[in-house]
Amino acid sequence: MGGKGAILLVLAFSTLFLMFGHRYNWLSTDSIDNFSKYYSVTKAHNIAVSAANMAASEVFMNKSWDAGYDNVSFDGGSYTVYVSNPTASTVTAVASNSKKKGGSSSSSSSKVAVCHIPPGNPAARKTLYLPASAVPAHIAHGDYLGECDSEPTTDDLVTIVAEGTFGDTTITVYVDLRGSNFAKFGNFYKTVTAYPATGDTFHGPFHVNDKLVTDGKPVFWGKVTAKNGLTKQGSPKKPEFNGGFETGIDIPLEFDTTGMRAAASINGKVFKDTTNTNKLTNVSFNFLDDGRVTYSQQIGTGAWSAPVTVPLTSLAPGGVIYVERGNVFVKGTISGRATIVASKLGNSSCGNIYQTDDLKYKVDPKINSASTDMLGLVAEENIRLQYNTDTRGHDIITMASMFALNGDIGPETSLIDYPTLNRWIITGGLIADGIRVTARYSGSNPYKGYKFVHHFDDRFMTSVPPYFPHTKNFEVVSWYE
Repeated sequence: MGGKGAILLVLAFSTLFLMFGHRYNWLSTDSIDNFSKYYSVTKAHNIAVSAANMAASEVFMNKSWDAGYDNVSFDGGSYTVYVSNPTASTVTAVASNSKKKGGSSSSSSSKVAVCHIPPGNPAARKTLYLPASAVPAHIAHGDYLGECDSEPTTDDLVTIVAEGTFGDTTITVYVDLRGSNFAKFGNFYKTVTAYPATGDTFHGPFHVNDKLVTDGKPVFWGKVTAKNGLTKQGSPKKPEFNGGFETGIDIPLEFDTTGMRAAASINGKVFKDTTNTNKLTNVSFNFLDDGRVTYSQQIGTGAWSAPVTVPLTSLAPGGVIYVERGNVFVKGTISGRATIVASKLGNSSCGNIYQTDDLKYKVDPKINSASTDMLGLVAEENIRLQYNTDTRGHDIITMASMFALNGDIGPETSLIDYPTLNRWIITGGLIADGIRVTARYSGSNPYKGYKFVHHFDDRFMTSVPPYFPHTKNFEVVSWYE
């Protein structure tokens, strides 16, 4: 029995070792497979991220770039990038066996909605707006015309779809970019000739696209940026930068109102010379707190038309009111969202906006941050507080983001010289070519005109008036991997 027992014991251990050996071999093979899959996924992910960064860099350098990349070899794998760019003015055709899609181009402003389905990952489909010439290649790859189900795309976004492939693994990275908006600034000036000084307090981001000069101890609560550095003067030389200071930031004060006119033509309101004789057009607006607006129009030196009162949403459903070759006179309490544009169109006496009395929101965002009332004022030349019986000798309220492309923002000279000192209370932003004085001073003390009381509207960091001007710079609003 001893011999048989030994044989049985050996057979039992042999069977166990065979079983565990097979298990160990299976675990080893499975571990290798898992590592191989992890390695492939990691490589594909890194390739996709690199491709997305390269494409984003192209867009940052050229805001109309939409060429993309087609099956480019990279780090042992490859990448393909599709770009949906509504700002592109050139349609680029797909050329095979080249790094960038393109080689020939044709002008077009139309875009076609295509639902892009990434290879091997149909759940990650994404709506793209592409040039018509790029559509056939997408259809051939399994994409289809129209927006993806339950995934509409905002057409002011630049969308980058980067597909990184390593072996048989493809990973997709989505990046949405949007032009940074001028409304995000509490103060923005091309140059500053009236220096921020002791007693001045600035709220919200502050930028000067030149050298910033401070006098004494002005206080800045938001981040301050300048293109050409900082010079401190006065006594003490201690500007207070609570949000930090950064130099070398170049943000040109450039904007073309053509796009705003197009938006007003499609879903807003355009006021222009109805006689077609190139006369200037003046338009007055009085916003009512029930959501309506009363307007009147003057062509050339003719009589003002009879006032018309309509809902703001009927006058300009999309929110843009455009006065072509004219000036705007505005006051009232706005309930809703709007941007008013005054263009000059070659007439040096046009392109100005005049505030004739208080201009405020029905719901004050300083009291209720959920307020949806919002106003943008865009003038190709100047924005002024008008001298009249409603403004002289009175505090004035302005709630808006104000943009004066070639001029400045401030009271008319007669108001600055009026022999009382009042307050100009602003909630919003001032974006202009330069700074205009608001008061007359005796030493460092104002004695007539307007004391400048400014609060930035924090809502403008995430939401802006309709079609308000964008800067030349882009910012990443979403990055999905």
